[in-house]
Amino acid sequence: MDSQYLNKSTFRLSIIKLKFMKKTILLIILLSSYSLFAQIPRETRAVWVSTNFKLDWPPPSDNELKQKNELIKILNNIENKNLNTIYFQVRSNGTLLFKSSLEPFSPYITGKVGKIGNYDPLEFAIEEAHKRGLEIHAWINTFRIFSGNNFAIKNHPLHISQLHPEWTYKKSDNSIWLNPGLPKVREHLIKLVNEIVQNYNIDGIQLDFIRYPQNQIDDDKSYNQYGNGKPIADWRRENITNFISQLNREIKVTNPKIKLGVTPIGIYKSIPNGRGMEGYSDVFQDTRKWLSDGIIDYAVPQIYWDAKKAPKFDLLVKDWITNSYGKNIIVGIAAYKPEVYSEIEREINITRNLNASGVAFFRYKNIKQKRFYSFAEKSLPAEMPWIEAPPKLAELTLSSNIKNKKLSLNFTLDKNEISPKGYFALYQKENSNSDATNKLLKVVPNYISNISFALTKPNKINYYYSAIQFDKLWNESSNESNSTKISVPQLLEMEKEIEPFTNPILLQNGEKSSLMVYSNIDEEMCLFKLGITSKTLLSKHFLKKGVNKLNLNYDLNKYDEVTISYLSTNRSVTLKVGRKR
Repeated sequence: MDSQYLNKSTFRLSIIKLKFMKKTILLIILLSSYSLFAQIPRETRAVWVSTNFKLDWPPPSDNELKQKNELIKILNNIENKNLNTIYFQVRSNGTLLFKSSLEPFSPYITGKVGKIGNYDPLEFAIEEAHKRGLEIHAWINTFRIFSGNNFAIKNHPLHISQLHPEWTYKKSDNSIWLNPGLPKVREHLIKLVNEIVQNYNIDGIQLDFIRYPQNQIDDDKSYNQYGNGKPIADWRRENITNFISQLNREIKVTNPKIKLGVTPIGIYKSIPNGRGMEGYSDVFQDTRKWLSDGIIDYAVPQIYWDAKKAPKFDLLVKDWITNSYGKNIIVGIAAYKPEVYSEIEREINITRNLNASGVAFFRYKNIKQKRFYSFAEKSLPAEMPWIEAPPKLAELTLSSNIKNKKLSLNFTLDKNEISPKGYFALYQKENSNSDATNKLLKVVPNYISNISFALTKPNKINYYYSAIQFDKLWNESSNESNSTKISVPQLLEMEKEIEPFTNPILLQNGEKSSLMVYSNIDEEMCLFKLGITSKTLLSKHFLKKGVNKLNLNYDLNKYDEVTISYLSTNRSVTLKVGRKR
């Protein structure tokens, strides 16, 4: 409501008492301030949380409490930004942030390679993410096992480059890579990833550096042994494809619901205005084959450019989505680049217009202070229906109460119908109708049967809520619950004090008028122009119980007096509205 139209010169209604007018105007303002933005119900909104070199986490401290508190702050911030997915880095430089029998523990927690602290970082991250309704994937540096200059890590006797130097090759930039052409390398990595899937309630596995390094490597020995006369480029691509295919089979036996994703180079093959280093030719990633063969569930291409100059962001996004083969394309956005950061909202809208499955931001600290206007409402991650068919729908009941402005909502579901490791999604509704617009408020794991929160600034009298259960894959596993209604006591008392039929308010906007009319029942009303000996029908309206805003297609001020007639109750009110001529 524009306040410039609420002034004394706007209306002159002789029957309104001032005390009612003040309360009516306040109530109207409160009601009109509640609106629902256009909501996108499904959209993966992800962020990479980098642990390599402690870029995003952990903080520069070996203190367990400080580390935990900092991760909780990160997760709270991610939830408050209405993101819904975390790619949490658990393997970098050949060390791990989870317990493994195959590779050493990261020094980033205790300060020493191989020394495990008093808590498991991955287990803690999963538990805290799920508490907030956030999906979490274990992000793995796959074939690159060392970079940087912390040589104490690579020189540790349990580092894979020390245990199996024959599996590795070194680059001039000091990086060390595993050779994908060796079957033992692929077997080792499959066992390592399967440890995560077996031992942790992780939602997905994301493979980064799932490629050869750029520029030539010395793999002639392994090629001569295993190449079988194929062109070496085809053989290299086949090595990575075979690894992903074998990994997909293994982990989906362990957990059929696990999601497997990759983060390929942003250009698969060069296109007009989209030229650069190619995943296919330069680093031997055949991502389109992985998508078409169904051995990955999603790809997050690193389209780390802006939309103004080549390689152009929008053209590359379209190229990936056109060749998605029905799988999820979640577009990687370079939030660390100033020219990209300045147009993040534009890039989000581009991905939506091209029907991407979502976006992912590299990396957390680059968006830590960012307010996402495109994410005004919460959203659930994109579905992956090919992994598992939607389950039979259960019946969910929602109940509520309010005390001292604190709202409590209770979920009731037969214990046999609770989806393992699933969620409850709480929605706010416009009204109690089954087809009313739903606004996603909160997602919680479904082992929680009650949530409470404060209505610190209630902006309407009645609130309506419903809930839906989702399984681990975000398939609906219950029908939408009943609508439960909460009335804010203070506003409810105000509503009761408003005298019906005595509080119409005229709002003037140019040559058109609006009326605010309160009714305590559903009924019809008519507006009549009064003449000397007769009255003329101006318009007819249907009133719902409560406050009604009636937009008129004419200027009510042209008339000296009008009459409002309420047809159901056979009452009428005469309004002096016109200006003296």
